[in-house]
Amino acid sequence: MAELRLIPIWAWVVLALVLFGGVTYVRLEHTQLSLTAVTDDRDMALARAASIKQTLTLQRQLTDDSNKATDHATEQTQRVTAAVAAADGRARGLQQQVTDLLAKRKRCDVALTSTGKTRDDLADVLADLRRSADEEAGSLAEALDRSRIAGQLCESLYSAAMKAR
Repeated sequence: MAELRLIPIWAWVVLALVLFGGVTYVRLEHTQLSLTAVTDDRDMALARAASIKQTLTLQRQLTDDSNKATDHATEQTQRVTAAVAAADGRARGLQQQVTDLLAKRKRCDVALTSTGKTRDDLADVLADLRRSADEEAGSLAEALDRSRIAGQLCESLYSAAMKAR
């Protein structure tokens, strides 16, 4: 211990300063590495947040476009349903007129109907044929309209999805 007293005080101060500088340098390096890691984590989190925001924006846009297309298809379906109901009403009216005419014809003078039974049967067959053809045409037209609307809805949804890409 006596030898340590021989070392001048200024040397002890220099040694303490060197040790303090070394410890400070090591702590500074560690802090810089930690700062770099935190900055990288922050940048990654910001990139993820931006990606999620973009995804949500695209999803919202796609949902809005899909809802618009669905609403349009619903409106068209309602119009077609109303048109089909009106056409069915007119068809029923025409069918009733045909039925009334056939009933009136049967009440005609016996002399006129005696000319041929086959003409009466043929008129009945033709009236029934016209009635069934009219009903079938109405159901086919309704199915065609509904298919057209469904196809347009599908095209709208596809276009919205492609636009969102």
